[in-house]
Amino acid sequence: MEKALEISKYLTEREADFDDVYEHADGTIEIPVSWGDWKHSHLFLKNLMIELGYIQVKEEETEENGSDCYSATHFFKPIN
Repeated sequence: MEKALEISKYLTEREADFDDVYEHADGTIEIPVSWGDWKHSHLFLKNLMIELGYIQVKEEETEENGSDCYSATHFFKPIN
């Protein structure tokens, strides 16, 4: 839980609008993105997480309408 709070604070400081950050027992970090633009939301999140030392291991698309915006849940693991 401590990592989730740390990540949430970091994202807020970077003016990233990702309200929910979850930490699983195996250390996986889960962050849902609701109707975010592929570049300004989804790619931005991936880059911020790389800065924190995490790599995306999975992305589950939850909603799409054929535009540049979609909803997905991103899963990250520590790089090392």
